[in-house]
Amino acid sequence: MVQEHNRFKLFSAQYASGAGLTSLLREIEKWVAANKVAPKSVGVEYLEGSGRLLMSIGYRDDEAYPISLHSTSIGKLDGGSDFTKVEQAIAGLASKLKNIICHELFVTETGDLNMIFMLKGGA
Repeated sequence: MVQEHNRFKLFSAQYASGAGLTSLLREIEKWVAANKVAPKSVGVEYLEGSGRLLMSIGYRDDEAYPISLHSTSIGKLDGGSDFTKVEQAIAGLASKLKNIICHELFVTETGDLNMIFMLKGGA
């Protein structure tokens, strides 16, 4: 599985404490399946001003496979510079998942930390 890619697709949804995120992730999974592509990366940006979540998927169109996207809250940003607890939370989540292609961390304006994992294979 080559990770190199040069194609991208943008998706967006309203985000309010997770509302809308699940449907956005399912929309992306359906798009991948319908367009027969191979996702290689995910980017996430939370837009505080509008309360929207912007996601980009980097992909190849010379191969194809299904993906599943999983999201979870991993706590709050405490303002310090020791991220040991955050790293441990991410590792704990990752140990329960298989076939991770990539992951992304995003932070809301209230300091909520959220992880999104992209997995090879359907849900």
